[in-house]
Amino acid sequence: MIHQVVFDTAEILYRKGVRHVVLSPGSRNAPLTLSISRHPKLKIYSIVDERSAGFIALGIAQNTQTPVVLCCTSGTALLNYLPAIAEAYYQNIPLIIISADRPPEWIDQRDGQTINQSHVAANFVKGFFQMPVSLDHNDAKWEFQRKLNEAVNLSSGSTFGPVHVNIPFREPFYPETSQQLNYSKELKIIDRQILKAHPEISDEMLKQWDSCKKKLILVGQGAPDPAFKKALIAQTTQNNIPVVTDVISNMDDQAFIRYQDHFLANQENKQAEALKPDLLITCGKSIISKNLKLFLRKNKPKFHWHFEETELVSDTFQSLTLHLPCPFGSFLEKIDQLDLEPTPFDDQLQFNYMQAWKLLDEKTKEKLEVINQVEFSEYKASALVSSAVPKDHVLHLANSMPVRYANLLRRVHSDVSVYCNRGTSGIDGTNGTAVGHALSADKGVVLWTGDLSLFYDRNAFFHKHDTPNLKIIVMNNQGGGIFRLIKGPKALPELERYFETRHHHTARYLADEFGFEYLSATDEKTLQQGLDVLFSKAGKKILEVFTEPSKNEEVYNKIKNISYE
Repeated sequence: MIHQVVFDTAEILYRKGVRHVVLSPGSRNAPLTLSISRHPKLKIYSIVDERSAGFIALGIAQNTQTPVVLCCTSGTALLNYLPAIAEAYYQNIPLIIISADRPPEWIDQRDGQTINQSHVAANFVKGFFQMPVSLDHNDAKWEFQRKLNEAVNLSSGSTFGPVHVNIPFREPFYPETSQQLNYSKELKIIDRQILKAHPEISDEMLKQWDSCKKKLILVGQGAPDPAFKKALIAQTTQNNIPVVTDVISNMDDQAFIRYQDHFLANQENKQAEALKPDLLITCGKSIISKNLKLFLRKNKPKFHWHFEETELVSDTFQSLTLHLPCPFGSFLEKIDQLDLEPTPFDDQLQFNYMQAWKLLDEKTKEKLEVINQVEFSEYKASALVSSAVPKDHVLHLANSMPVRYANLLRRVHSDVSVYCNRGTSGIDGTNGTAVGHALSADKGVVLWTGDLSLFYDRNAFFHKHDTPNLKIIVMNNQGGGIFRLIKGPKALPELERYFETRHHHTARYLADEFGFEYLSATDEKTLQQGLDVLFSKAGKKILEVFTEPSKNEEVYNKIKNISYE
């Protein structure tokens, strides 16, 4: 028999704003499955593989910016959610993980599908909620509903993130034949009003702002925000403050600095002193460019302010002096309202600083035109792919080389929304995240990935839910090509077998198995033809681009070794 309080779970979730639930089939979570599956207004996805289910839920939450429920049975099913939970934690994505559990007396008693689930995701969730095993007492009913409210509120509070709700069940898990299951009309709902914080500009901040003649703004990973982008453009065009962006910042504009990964590659850069900021202002999450990180760690600013609505305090450049858990855009509004008037001398210093960055960036862009003349390789193919993604599409970049090529090239149209699992930077859920986005979006979704990433997460396609708006471009270099491009492994005799893990597999059979139309390319002409078909015809497709590892290495090093000074 299913307890009424448990059956009301779906209705409480719905009233709290949940609209999407990803269910992983099992027996111990049957009471939750019935509660959720019988709700007429919830969008439900049944995903067998829990690891893929976790990332599909993450993709849905990333797209909708609303809490998404993940529900599984007891045992290792929950552990398979952990990679997605960790990614959600570091990207501040609202997931509500609801796991069924064995009753406490059976924990560690060698019973089937029984592990200690208490706080199992403690390092990667905002909160853990252990539900009562017995719901007969009114206080226990109150506790169950109260904690469910608290979990949803916490996941989508002022800072988004995953939460874990653990519910022990004793048998029976299924309703009796005569049991009538209907949601209660009177339920405990605890609302939460979020008041966005606005920075108070202290006298010390004003003093630092005024005294620093070389200000630099650096924008990390973030969602598209046209109003914020407009404010940043104003800062660089009107106040001569260079704004450095990554492809995953979704802040792409000709006014910004975009090719820093090239011209900062040489740590003995002759321009280092000219480029070194007095005040570094950062916002958003992770930065792709390792060269930029190394440059700023070596050439530390006097002051470093970081704006991000999170409890985590990240000192990425080892220079942090002030963390402000509020939107940077709010600060820009306030500083503009103060109408500060720097002296002509100060203006000239800031202009000179802006020019130091801008001239290098423009020179680098010109020299990168050599890509149009290089031989067919992963670099050349990436240039064609970057430029081909249509406006108003969503682009998911796999970790390893696709996200790096996209950031080096900066040819993705500014109207394309770019996402990547850079919270933990793994390859394990790239497919799943893109699938989740495609399931919940009404626009085209493009996944640009590598062969190992695609094959590793193939179970992301193992379900009955259709994604006709999903296009996949896979770079097949027969292994982990990045290991030929970074220092260390490429000189080892173990390179091919233990680092690259060379193979001869193709995505053709994956396409056949999961109903994708398959296209392939081996040179510039067939790639262009494949891209034309990929984006001109409806339906889900896979375009596989074959390249030679040795040629990829040769062209990559040719581009890398260009002098950009």
